[in-house]
Amino acid sequence: MLMFYRYHYIILPVLFCVFSGCQRLPERPEGMPELTPCTIVVTFGGERLQDVSVRLQPKEPSVQNWAAGAQTDTEGKAVLKTAGYYDGVVPGEYFVIFQKYAELEVGRSGMPLPAKPLIPIEYSRANPMVTIVVTKEQKEYPFELEGLPGN
Repeated sequence: MLMFYRYHYIILPVLFCVFSGCQRLPERPEGMPELTPCTIVVTFGGERLQDVSVRLQPKEPSVQNWAAGAQTDTEGKAVLKTAGYYDGVVPGEYFVIFQKYAELEVGRSGMPLPAKPLIPIEYSRANPMVTIVVTKEQKEYPFELEGLPGN
């Protein structure tokens, strides 16, 4: 036991790192363009929306491999990552896709029912009316959603 106390300054940080997911990111893919910070703020009726999935689908064929996404936090902010790992977004023009689903319900048979979308369909797929141009100069982009169910 005395040995543990002697080495706890080494053992505890190593254990913390192992159990908390202390992982290295995958190597940056070859050909990945430079990324710029990008945060989407999602609101409805002036209220910020939590747990909304936000995806940026590139409009430009040259960057089709570099889609970005994130989920909004309690302040309605989604800090985007490219390819699921890398902070930021490739500057350019994107379709913005928003998705959020109701809690799963179980039917009479005990099987889960299809999840009910809480975001209107026009926001849930690539729509030419819902786009964004990400620039190096701008870091935050507000989106006010309209026509949400129950409102």
